[in-house]
Order: sequence, then C-alpha cells, then structure tokens
Amino acid sequence: MTDSPAPEALRMSSASPRAAVEVAGVTHRYGRTDALHDVSLTVPSGSVFALLGPNGAGKSTLLQCAVGLLAPTAGSIRVLGTPVEQLTAAHRTRIGYVAESQQLPSGLTLAELERWLAPLYPTWDHALANALRTRFDLDPSRRLRTFSRGQHMQAALLCALAPRPDVLFMDEPFAGLDVAVKDDLVRGVLELSGNEGWTVVIASHDLTELELLVDHVAFLKHGALQFSEPMEVLRSRFQWLEVHTGTRDVRLPSPLPAAWVRAEVAGQRVRALVRVSNESELRGAVQAMYPDATRVAFEEASLTDVFIGLAREGRGDALASRAD
Repeated sequence: MTDSPAPEALRMSSASPRAAVEVAGVTHRYGRTDALHDVSLTVPSGSVFALLGPNGAGKSTLLQCAVGLLAPTAGSIRVLGTPVEQLTAAHRTRIGYVAESQQLPSGLTLAELERWLAPLYPTWDHALANALRTRFDLDPSRRLRTFSRGQHMQAALLCALAPRPDVLFMDEPFAGLDVAVKDDLVRGVLELSGNEGWTVVIASHDLTELELLVDHVAFLKHGALQFSEPMEVLRSRFQWLEVHTGTRDVRLPSPLPAAWVRAEVAGQRVRALVRVSNESELRGAVQAMYPDATRVAFEEASLTDVFIGLAREGRGDALASRAD
C-alpha cells in the first residue's frame, strides 16, 4: 500500500486562489496545423465550466494540455495555482480526468481496480464509490473487458469522482450512456460536484443537460477562443429576434447585419439569432430595416441555439448566415 502524502505535499500555490485553471496564450500545433491558437481563459474555482465547440475545435487538445498529457507549443497553463509542468504526484491526487477514449485495465474486475486506486488517493471516498456503483448498477465482480461502452464510461467516472477531486476535467463523458443514465449522471453526480465546491471543466455536445448546470461557458472554433463568459451574460448577449411584417414578400437583409448570427424567413416573419449589445439600438435598426413591421420582439436563446448558430456561422448553408 502506498503511503498517503503528507498534507503539506498536497498544498498548491495560492497565487490565484479564485481561479482553478488559468490558460494563458496557449497554442498547440500538430505539424503545421494549429489545433489551438493563442487561447486564454480562466476557470473560476467552484464553477461548472462548459467548453463548447464543433468537432475539431480543439476542446480535447486543450483538456489534454491542462492535465499534462500534451505540452503546449506556446503559452502556459496553471491548475490550482501551479504550472502544469510542475505538478507532482501529490498534486495530481486532487485532479480528476475522464475522457471518452480513456482505457481501463480490461483484465481487472471493477472491485480490483477500486482496491488498486484507493490507496493512491488520500481523499478516496468509499461511501461515494459505493453510491456511484449502485447508481450506475455496476457489478464489481465483472471484468472490465465485459463492460459495455456505457458501463465502461460509468466505471471511469466512478474512479474519477471517488477521490473527490478539487478539479475534474471531463471530455465527452456522456458518450455511450443511455438517456436515463445520462440524465441521472448530470442531475446527480454533477450537482453533487457543485454542492461540494468541486470545479468541473466539461467538454460535451449534450447541451440540453449541461444548460441546467453550467455557470460559465467558453466556445472554441477552429482552435481559437470565441468567448468565455458567465452563463447569465451569454443568455443576455445572444437572443432570438422575431420581426412580424404585413407583407408576403419579406426578405432577409443582404448581407446580414454584423449583429445577426443566423436568420430565416417563415411566411411574414423574420427570425434571427442576434448578438445584443444594446437592445433599443438594435430594435431601432430593425424598425428602420422593416418599416412595415407590426411586432419586434426578443426572447432568450438556448445554449443549443447559440452553439448551432456559432458553429454554422459563415458556412452559408440552408439558413442565411453572416460570414465573419
């Protein structure tokens, strides 16, 4: 059995106690391709932080740099105040990581894996491990190679959560989970993380579930950070604009105004996802654009709406889109 590290060994730098993760000017290249380009963001301590973006945006690369699996080509990352390259084994007992592609020792049973891991983590919570095993209905006597894809992910999550990490990085953790288990995981395990004050950084395409829990959102596209902001700011900044007109020949402005992300025409109505900096000014501009408008209204856009709009912006597909 491995000796538990002394409390002093678990202390990290307190240079930035309000930030769990600090990413400063990070670039990572694969050959001549920038998977990440000059990315800077801060993950507040105790937050549930969603890292969003289309496939190939650089989300997994950024998470792998944050846990030390990859070294940035340029820039730096600090986790709990300590530069990633200086993290010791004792430090890493406070950091959890689970990914869709993660491999577990297939020849072990789940019980054997837990017995092997528990002594390595001073904060391993056997009661939490038992509760998660019951929640996921996992048989501890079965060998991991007999687990389904969903059960494999559940086992990985159990092993990442049982040590009660201060920071937990999750890369597409819901892959392979059925709807009921996914919902149980999101509403149960991640809510527990929030209540305990853990910091969770999660990259996922399951936006409907995430929207209920995240309090901070960052969006990557083509390796570049588009924004990183609190959820309430995102909700106020991106809204649906609806313009009802009295004409049958209503058309979209061409090109779309800079504030319009995407737009479509449905009958005598124009509907657009817009960036709102000043609602009264935007309303006035729309009234001038559509002088026959009988109604101009704004309503909240969902996280899924914003994701789809930004991911498709500039592609020129079925709905009109403004190129950056």
